[in-house]
Amino acid sequence: MSSDRPPPQPDVAENGKPVLPYPLLFQPLRIGPLEIRNRVIFAGHGSRFVDWHSHHLTERQGHYLAERAAGGVGLVIQGSSMVHPTGLAAAGINEVYSDAGIPAYARVAEMVQAEGAAIFGQLSHLGRQGDTFAAHRELWAPSAVADPASRVVPHAMTGRDIAELTDCYSDAARRLVAAGFDGLEVYLAHGYLLCEFLSRFSNRRSDGYGGSPANRCRLPLEVLEAVRAEVGDGVPVGIRVSAEEFVPGGLTPGECSEVVAHLMARTRVDYVSVSQSNYASIDRMIPDMSYPRAPFAHYAGEVRQATGDVPTFAVARLVTPEQCEELLATGVADAVCLVRPLIADPEWASKAAGGRREDIRECISCNVGCRGGPHRGSPIACLVNPAVGEEARWGFRRLQPAGRSRRVVVIGGGPGGLKAAETAELVGHEVILLEASEQLGGQVLVAAAAMPYRDEFANSVRHLEHQVRKLGAEVRTGIRADAATALAEDPSCVIVATGSLPGGFDVPGGELVRSVHEAVTAGVAGPRVVLADAGEAGWKVCTAAENLAAAGHEVTLVTPVSVGASMDAFSRPPMLRRLRAAGVEFLEYHTLSAVRATGAEVTETLTGTSRLLPADSVVGAAYGVADDTLFAELLTLSEAGKAPEVELHAVGDCLAPRQAIDAIWDAFRVARSL
Repeated sequence: MSSDRPPPQPDVAENGKPVLPYPLLFQPLRIGPLEIRNRVIFAGHGSRFVDWHSHHLTERQGHYLAERAAGGVGLVIQGSSMVHPTGLAAAGINEVYSDAGIPAYARVAEMVQAEGAAIFGQLSHLGRQGDTFAAHRELWAPSAVADPASRVVPHAMTGRDIAELTDCYSDAARRLVAAGFDGLEVYLAHGYLLCEFLSRFSNRRSDGYGGSPANRCRLPLEVLEAVRAEVGDGVPVGIRVSAEEFVPGGLTPGECSEVVAHLMARTRVDYVSVSQSNYASIDRMIPDMSYPRAPFAHYAGEVRQATGDVPTFAVARLVTPEQCEELLATGVADAVCLVRPLIADPEWASKAAGGRREDIRECISCNVGCRGGPHRGSPIACLVNPAVGEEARWGFRRLQPAGRSRRVVVIGGGPGGLKAAETAELVGHEVILLEASEQLGGQVLVAAAAMPYRDEFANSVRHLEHQVRKLGAEVRTGIRADAATALAEDPSCVIVATGSLPGGFDVPGGELVRSVHEAVTAGVAGPRVVLADAGEAGWKVCTAAENLAAAGHEVTLVTPVSVGASMDAFSRPPMLRRLRAAGVEFLEYHTLSAVRATGAEVTETLTGTSRLLPADSVVGAAYGVADDTLFAELLTLSEAGKAPEVELHAVGDCLAPRQAIDAIWDAFRVARSL
């Protein structure tokens, strides 16, 4: 089933000019019997804003989704709703296998629809990709083969299990329609259960559900037929597929196109959302900034040749409206699925449509909050948008002017200081921002300079600087403020955001250790470099290793844990691959114990055994030390009654050295409360 149908044509005014800045992106789209207002889709994903005991959706989830609907998207897809208890293979996942969850789904649907967007529900089962702790049940899969990521042997489904599962899908569809959902998406992607049946990577069966392509399609087809029989022709039902799994025996674009054609020839499918990857290739599921933008969008174009007149959606690191418009204009896709860009800026769509392109707070694809939260057992968050998950209190529609305008002095122009200044201006305060250097951005600029792909990280502070200046804050650079400088501005409030200083290594010869900051900005001597990690095991030390290797050094990375242990599961694998490809040697479970004339002495943490690593330079990624001298000085004056009317706050690293996301959280919280 091939199609050479042209891309959608832009609406034009009488003068022949496009009506909107991105005319294709904001053209309505018909999905089966339903028309949505534009082609921007907030794709299904796991937020973990779920009651972790009942597995029901929460008001928090409703506000989270409704915020993006209010921001102008055409369609919201509520992420993975488990159709069977064995599908709860991870914590914080919502269920749709009991009627008890219907009221919560209905409330979420109502909140989204009230903002003008349609809402679909994603029907899913995680299959073998997970663990047994969330549901206290066995994992289900086509074959009793452990997934490389979860490393748990699943139960190979019997014929009775398959019949039960099919009934569960139709029952789940009934519940979502009863809850008022406008449509459904059957999840055939990302290595989850129905994808496992489709893929030779996971399906080793020899019965009617394995072997030939038609047999491997049998269960997904039976599910689609059961869902359609339950909801009828008046409800759109689409599918999400992985066009490429990036594993031996996994789905390829050609095979995926055949699957789509096979299913569409036998049952009605109202759209095809084309993604990629499974958990064994998880870094390509949600590609970080080390990947180019839209690295996998072409798969949608390939699969689109099999979808006829049925809309096809593209996904994965689609950051800008220009990029999305181009995908539509070139016929790659009929609509775009965004997640991280809409987490970063819920108003992405309305800003793009309304001529406010420069105000879009772009996703930097860092994965620090949206994947780092779940990596730590918490709900999602966002480095550039601290309101994520707190939309009911802090969303863009709830930004209220302060009761009275105050004069606020912010000291420090890194991420914390910039966010404090922006937020204070937004709620109506008069802001003076003082920065010691000649450039705003703080340590983010150093981090962004480590490798060319990391430049996108600096977009976080570039956007804030643009907004701070646009909002009218008075920005003074080259001013190293002390207490007298701050108080001379007659402030009502002083927010100190002076950051942190590089720490050191308290070992013999520790004074010879060069900081990562120095190494990235000025380089180091000699071919052999030992890079010692104090224990953060994150982006700072890993990108420093990349930087040093790219400069031609022979690098040995020494860490007391495993390399990149603090990084999320989506960013760590490509980082490790890049480091090893660059020749970086790993020495895990070791610490720096001394610096000698001929190299670095390191000690294994497990045995206490020491050895000398020959080195021409030793570089250290130490924990930061709070630069809190100014805050302490101001606090002393306040407590002595010499600045009694001045409200004082410390935010970011000068409060406690952490990450940029923490500095922005601190600043937003403090400035919103002024």
